[in-house]
Amino acid sequence: MIAARAMFFLSVATTLFWVFGFAAEGICNAEPPLWSYSTAALVAASLSALALFRARPHFLCVPPGTVAGFVRGAVAWSVASYVAGALAVGGVSYWLMVRGPHVSESLRGESASAAYMLALWLPLWFSPAIGLSLAWWKMQK
Repeated sequence: MIAARAMFFLSVATTLFWVFGFAAEGICNAEPPLWSYSTAALVAASLSALALFRARPHFLCVPPGTVAGFVRGAVAWSVASYVAGALAVGGVSYWLMVRGPHVSESLRGESASAAYMLALWLPLWFSPAIGLSLAWWKMQK
């Protein structure tokens, strides 16, 4: 239970770190200091995890005999959520960064590589949290 909750928290915190970093860079039009968005990501992840674990005290609690099935399910759901997330994030970011009307012709190549990087990188961080949540939810049914 503790390992699953720790992995869930780290997945959420890392996802928020990258999302806040991309947003801060877009808002400031420059690379802001690392502490500015890492602190915000850790605080947001801590508060949301604390609220979730208090509201659902048995979240990610697995009975002793079902740990292996839970791990297999978490891995399978994590892979599935990564693939789905890569397709969704890639499609949306490609549409916004490359095909959007506000992108100049000179920036389309750079925007395409940023869209592909975002599509491969961001789902890598949120898929463990989704995989753990879906595996636990499936075991509860």
